[in-house]
Amino acid sequence: MQILYEILGAPFGWIISLFYGITNNYLLSIFCLTILVRLCLLPASISQQKGMAKQARLQPKLRRIQKKYEGDQRKIQEETQALYAREGTSAMTAGCLPTFIQLIIMLGLFQVNYHPLSMVLRIPDSVVDALKAAAKPLAEATNPNLNASRLDYQMEIHILSVFDKIDKGAISGLTNDMIARITQFSDKFNFLGMNLSSVPDYKSFSELWAIPILSGLIALLMSIYSLMRQRKLNPEMAKNPAMGCTMLITPIMQVWFGFLFPVSVGLYSIMSVSLSFLQMVILNHVYAPKKVLARLMVEETIYRRSKEENTKKMQKTENEED
Repeated sequence: MQILYEILGAPFGWIISLFYGITNNYLLSIFCLTILVRLCLLPASISQQKGMAKQARLQPKLRRIQKKYEGDQRKIQEETQALYAREGTSAMTAGCLPTFIQLIIMLGLFQVNYHPLSMVLRIPDSVVDALKAAAKPLAEATNPNLNASRLDYQMEIHILSVFDKIDKGAISGLTNDMIARITQFSDKFNFLGMNLSSVPDYKSFSELWAIPILSGLIALLMSIYSLMRQRKLNPEMAKNPAMGCTMLITPIMQVWFGFLFPVSVGLYSIMSVSLSFLQMVILNHVYAPKKVLARLMVEETIYRRSKEENTKKMQKTENEED
């Protein structure tokens, strides 16, 4: 698992470092990353929105297939697949790609969060190693019950917490510029009094619970909105009990992840879900199903007439040759 964190952390560390160089704020850098991810996923979201409209249009044809071959599930499946092939669409219009991408980003941010000196501030490894050696006794004294392996993994975070107690003059290669950058980063490594490296503990109630709870609530609102929209597009599918279960999966996962990852990753999740919700509302207006279906009908009419004209021309040419 550690190797996976390191592999995923490298590119996101570079991106966060780039944004931090522009914003000089770690949390704002994460927000910039969120915007970048949503922009990259925008084409897929637009395609998903159009796909939902196509699905709504196919419902009458699907019902006819089910009625015609009632009792023959294999034939219904074959005819349904043939219909999707002819229409150039699929039953799985959404796919798992957005969720998979979000998980990759969260794992990458997990690695970046615990290695801010090397991955965000780009402090040389030799200096970071020397700082770790100097900070370890101080960190152990402050956190006597902390697991040894966890302490080693989170050592860069502990450097931030005890940096003012470290003898800077004894650290070879540590320049005044590095000291200033580390001090500034440490001062801003919090949000509303919450340390960004802290992980909410589900066994012990604290203010950190606000992160997973807020993330889950926003995801729940988005799921409810999505279900209401689905009822308008496809009332029959919305009656399926499985739809209600699906609606709860994403919020539950958001809460679960909120208790697994540090506050900084949880805040990324909140930003991402909020922007995704906003994007869904905007796309539902811009690419309203009725508008999409109207465009499809116009395009199909133009295509059909063009095909008919070409067929007539070919027949006329053949008749003239005869």
